[in-house]
Amino acid sequence: MFEKKFLVVFVAILLLIFIGNEISRHFFAYTSDAYITSDYASMSPSVAGTLAELHVTNDTEVRKGDPLFTLDQTPYRLAAESAAANVAVSEQALQVAKDGVEEAKTNVTATKAILDDAEATQRRLSTLQESGVVTEQRLDDATRDLAEAQANYERALAARTGAQDQLKQKAAELRQAKAEKAVADYNLDQTVVRAPFDGQVVPFNTKTGQYLDAGDVVLILVSRTGYRIVANVHEQHVQFIKPGQPVYYMVSTAPWVFFKGSVRGISKGIARSTLETQALPYVDPETDWIRLSQRFPVEINLSVHPDDRQAFMGADARVLILNTDRPRPTGSPDESGR
Repeated sequence: MFEKKFLVVFVAILLLIFIGNEISRHFFAYTSDAYITSDYASMSPSVAGTLAELHVTNDTEVRKGDPLFTLDQTPYRLAAESAAANVAVSEQALQVAKDGVEEAKTNVTATKAILDDAEATQRRLSTLQESGVVTEQRLDDATRDLAEAQANYERALAARTGAQDQLKQKAAELRQAKAEKAVADYNLDQTVVRAPFDGQVVPFNTKTGQYLDAGDVVLILVSRTGYRIVANVHEQHVQFIKPGQPVYYMVSTAPWVFFKGSVRGISKGIARSTLETQALPYVDPETDWIRLSQRFPVEINLSVHPDDRQAFMGADARVLILNTDRPRPTGSPDESGR
């Protein structure tokens, strides 16, 4: 008899817990599967070279644009100077080509005038020769002069075309020289790596004198303004969570101190396995042999002025989200009763 009553009470307690849990999700969501995160960047050079100088040390706070480290600039400076010299030579060659075009145009004009004069002379003498006023020898000389003038004019036209082609080639060479100079100047500028945002340098072990290839990570910079909480919330709660809802949270770096934040956003999709695209977040639903329900990452804004107790990337957090704006069930009547 006692065992039967105990079983009834036990089942009733489980039922109450189940009902209470089902009702509570309409009003709040709680999770201890949360952590502090922030935006960060792996700082690496985009060109290869020897690490010449470190401008920061462990935990240094920097502003956007501050230099972090510098590579040996000597080879890149020499390349930039050589590229600048090539630009100067190309500009001079282009000017010579322009002068050549102008000279060729002048020659075309001059030879065309001589040709026109020779044509007019040959026509006049041809008319006079028919009247017997001009000898045939003089007409032959005029005809020869006309042919020579025609040939000179055609050579002048060809020379003008060649000069114009040369001008185009020199212009192209100048553009190429300027492009090579731009690349050399860019590479020289890339020898100084600067902070892309305000942040704090994470402890690192890189030392000066090391040779670095492009992409080798020197240090990590964590943003000072990008701190937020990522809370993995059970899928049964996500339908009630909206941006802007109030959140109360506690972080492990400040035990038993409650802060107020707000929901920044909720992921509309997650990866079901680690083999899927890395563009979607993956939350491991396995805990030993127990299969857990899926959880969706919810990003939470920290307090308006987060202090150093919250600014520890990776610290654990506990989150309570209040569902102050619950969505209306599908198919429910509106305020007019329809």
